[in-house]
Amino acid sequence: MTRRLCLTNKKLRGKKRRLRAFEAWSKSFLDYFPEQITEDERYWNIKIPVDIRLVQGKYTDQITQAQCAQYLINATYQIYQAKPSNLKHFRVTCVICLPDMFSSEICIYTSEAYFKYQTEAWYREQEKLDTTLNRSLSKEWELILPQGFSEKGVLRNEFDWEDKEYFVEHWYFGEVG
Repeated sequence: MTRRLCLTNKKLRGKKRRLRAFEAWSKSFLDYFPEQITEDERYWNIKIPVDIRLVQGKYTDQITQAQCAQYLINATYQIYQAKPSNLKHFRVTCVICLPDMFSSEICIYTSEAYFKYQTEAWYREQEKLDTTLNRSLSKEWELILPQGFSEKGVLRNEFDWEDKEYFVEHWYFGEVG
């Protein structure tokens, strides 16, 4: 499957077919763990492989987004189960980004410091990051978390290239506890 950034306002066609293809993609990770990943890298990732209109914009809905989130969690779990025993210190996660769900990805963190940098409260020049502790996306969207998986939500206060403030939610699922 490939990602597709589409700059049209046309309604997405073939939604059911695209969801079936995404489900098949998520199942393709059975017994798969990336061989090329090394401890020298901070992380390894795969972006969500869908047309942008399937997961964000005026033609998607929460039910479709939840279905896509579940498929991403399922693929992450397949990778988690295939993780070699000598790499137990690697964290296998996926992150669901809202409202920009097209930025969502499966991520394997090889560096604990980098994982903490991504998921814990911190401050820098134009950005403040706060952990959201009072909500659960898995409950709101009725997502099923596999055994051994947990959830962590992070609210990011960011600024775009025009210095306009906006908020992004990052929901981490997997080995985040």
